[in-house]
Amino acid sequence: MLGVGLDLRPQFPAEVPVPLPAGLGWNSEVHPVRITRGIGGFRSETVPRDLVDPAIWSGAAFHVDAASGNDANSGLGAADGDFAHAKRTIWAAFVAGNSTAAPYRVIVKPGLYAESDFTRNGNDEPSQPVAVIGWGGEVRYRTGPWQVSWMDQGGTFSTIKSAVSRVFRTDVLTARGHYTELAEGADVAACTATPDSWCENGGTVHVNIGGAPGPGDIALMRSFHGARFLSHAADLYLENIHCEGGISGALHCDAVASRNVVAVKSSFRYSAPPTPSAAQDAARLRRTSGLLAFFDCDASAGAKDGWNFHEDGVAGMHVLMERCTGFDNGALGATSCNALTSHDAVRTIVLGGGFGHSRNGTEVHCIQQTTSFLAGCRALARDVDGTSVAYKCSFEGVMWLYEAVGDAAGAASNLAIEANSGTVFTRGFQAVAGGVSATSGGSVSPF
Repeated sequence: MLGVGLDLRPQFPAEVPVPLPAGLGWNSEVHPVRITRGIGGFRSETVPRDLVDPAIWSGAAFHVDAASGNDANSGLGAADGDFAHAKRTIWAAFVAGNSTAAPYRVIVKPGLYAESDFTRNGNDEPSQPVAVIGWGGEVRYRTGPWQVSWMDQGGTFSTIKSAVSRVFRTDVLTARGHYTELAEGADVAACTATPDSWCENGGTVHVNIGGAPGPGDIALMRSFHGARFLSHAADLYLENIHCEGGISGALHCDAVASRNVVAVKSSFRYSAPPTPSAAQDAARLRRTSGLLAFFDCDASAGAKDGWNFHEDGVAGMHVLMERCTGFDNGALGATSCNALTSHDAVRTIVLGGGFGHSRNGTEVHCIQQTTSFLAGCRALARDVDGTSVAYKCSFEGVMWLYEAVGDAAGAASNLAIEANSGTVFTRGFQAVAGGVSATSGGSVSPF
């Protein structure tokens, strides 16, 4: 007879170690990582703040408050979170921190930051190991205004604003919760005739959304740099930082460096290049031979890719992503857009998360000599170019898919996995929709 209260549910260990494939080439001595699988899925036993220079956490802390701060203030407080002497802009805190010639923190009060507030359009970057932290809430930065006054022009509504690259409705969201992009018209007449469109004419922006926009209903992404770090070559830590717009990416790290870049609970969206022919990614990270680690981060609605990793001749890039996402990437008219892509010889670990609805591209594409271990993640492909691919491995790349999900549908050709001369290994892979293709000497097999 069964005892009262006896639990008949199967018992599982809380965490089961998951060994990395030997062929991944992950440098565990330089970047130690322990992967486990539990009831909550796959995770690494990684403390994000431990991945950057520890002197950041004991160094000076400069405070920023967009509403009440003043760049003439010192930025220093009696303790982290004391905004009594806060600066107004993030870039002013960088200038003050750089003057210490030592690692430091930038403590940012939650709120709205606009246009040149981050790096003064790329002119003031950190020169030391630095952390930028939203203190107790979200810091939202946009390369354009947060509030706009509109004038009725009889068919359109206008505002005086130049150098606008992309325009979105913030009051109408996509199914994934992103702003809805307006199509750019050739001129005012075309805008007047076309609902959900915009145009710029002589420094005046016109929109047609069928009525008068509210002050916060339209996001104008102007030709400013986003969170751009071209010269910064030391450790970088971001937490609760949400960036919109950016001519070279909402997040752009491009210095030749041996350093770590870490982001936690942050997002990078709506990259806005000055011309459609120069489309750039939402999160664009290059030429860093250290570890790029992202935890609960999102790169969506980029003009081209969501997440893009390139060594570009600087060998040694390692990427760790946990519970990250990327959706709705590819601006109107863009092609070959991916939610997540790695190039050259990047080593990548992706744990959980989801990617999908990119325009005319593959959701997860590992190319050239990359090696990638993807566990417990989901790729949802609904391309509009006739080919829909969830996971693709090309040239000499090698990809391991461990209990991953591929869902490719809606096009003439639908592939959950495509090995285009690349090598794909699977274990517990679930193809919700779409077939499996191996071409040009590629292969797909279990491991």
